[in-house]
Amino acid sequence: MIDPAFDTNFDPDTCNYDWQGLATVESNLPNELRYWLTLPTSLTQALKRRADDFSVEVLEQRQINLALPIDGFHDQQAPCPMFSRKVLLKQGDTPWVAAHTLIPLSSLAGGLNQLTQLANKPLGELLFATPGMRKDHLQVCTTGLGWGRRARYHLHHQPLLVSEFFLPELILYEHKRLTLLHQTHST
Repeated sequence: MIDPAFDTNFDPDTCNYDWQGLATVESNLPNELRYWLTLPTSLTQALKRRADDFSVEVLEQRQINLALPIDGFHDQQAPCPMFSRKVLLKQGDTPWVAAHTLIPLSSLAGGLNQLTQLANKPLGELLFATPGMRKDHLQVCTTGLGWGRRARYHLHHQPLLVSEFFLPELILYEHKRLTLLHQTHST
């Protein structure tokens, strides 16, 4: 089960995690997470391929003011008004990924307001189905919960930041899957 402190203390974009470019740490990535941390396509679709009962649980949706601008949003002034959405991506009742989306209010005014109305729909489905969407500024970090990644997306020329943290249950599932694959190929 996910750490109950997630709701109050686990704020992946305002804590001082040591976010690093993927190329800097790629050789040190654990095998169980290499696929997930380097995945260039939709995390939602990749999870759905492994989960027979995929769901999204919204933990929190609200406007926040960040004291400092986020790396990758160079044109912002402090305080930075953002729309914040925290969710769990789950297999059945088991959380596999904790995700946090930050959208500058200026992006909402610039055409991304529909992102505030997702409810329990996955953001990734909308992002990767939108022509012209692009993804850049991929970074990874380690936390008390494990590894995370974040990327800046541009949708209709408006930026948003998505951070995804891979929880122990997904890592255990992936370890078992890889072990089984290795055993199958060894025989």
